[in-house]
Amino acid sequence: MSISTGLEFVSENVLPIIRSLVAKKLLENGYSQLKVAKILGITQPAVNRYVSKDYGELISRAESLGINKDWVTRIVNNIVELILNNKEYEALEYLTNMIVMELGSLRLCDAHRKLVPSLPTICNVCSILTTGITDSIIKNMERALSILEMHPEIHAIIPRVLMNIVEAKPGAVTEDDVVGVPGRIDAHDGRVIIGSKPIYGGSKHLGKLIIKCMNVNPRYRSVASIKYDNKVEYALKELSMHYVKVGPHESSNEDDVINAAVDSMIKDPTLEAIIDLGGYALEPVTYVFGIDSIDVALKVIKIASRAT
Repeated sequence: MSISTGLEFVSENVLPIIRSLVAKKLLENGYSQLKVAKILGITQPAVNRYVSKDYGELISRAESLGINKDWVTRIVNNIVELILNNKEYEALEYLTNMIVMELGSLRLCDAHRKLVPSLPTICNVCSILTTGITDSIIKNMERALSILEMHPEIHAIIPRVLMNIVEAKPGAVTEDDVVGVPGRIDAHDGRVIIGSKPIYGGSKHLGKLIIKCMNVNPRYRSVASIKYDNKVEYALKELSMHYVKVGPHESSNEDDVINAAVDSMIKDPTLEAIIDLGGYALEPVTYVFGIDSIDVALKVIKIASRAT
């Protein structure tokens, strides 16, 4: 029996990999080692040690521990994106939230046990980290919405039924475990308009969709609905985002839309977007998936910037 905690495992094994990848990407974007050291809260010699390892070595290290490389890559890309947009505090908050979520969801247990075999197989102690998860999801959504508010170009991808975005708690069971925006999201006169504050149960349709998709890919806890047209599809291709098309549907039953999307996710859990071609009384839309609402918001902004 060992009392080696998940927090120690993350601090000693996961965070160094993430910091190294972030440092390398910031240097590639013109940052000096001194500036990177200040942002990461480490010394310049430490930055030099971090960047001495190549990408392949760092990713291989994560995989050797059993840590999902796509999860690491997505977190690193989002942290860098936030830092490049002068949102260093948001990057810190985002990293902390994602680490807590991963630990609390017990997805790092096998990796931890590889290094500490004496950990009991029934250990689930890190689940206590999600005790206050309700407020964390709301706060994460508020951050995602504030990011969207800074990018009025999303007006180009807002459907007639308006846009929405949701984020589910780990292990969500019903739509009431999913945070959404009841008044949806619009844009007018160069300004993004958030219909209301995010609340649990704020979008029944997207809430139901993300819960069913989480049963296929538990890492996807967020989805946004944006418009579909040729420009959006072109943007998806330009961004190399993996997507499929479903429909059109013969009825206006939203369950048919959800089931078609879920069936596609079952066939390929790595899908980042699903284009639904609509049908009778149903507007075509594009569903964009991600590990959380900030991840999805950043994807939506990239799509919008290429679709305008």
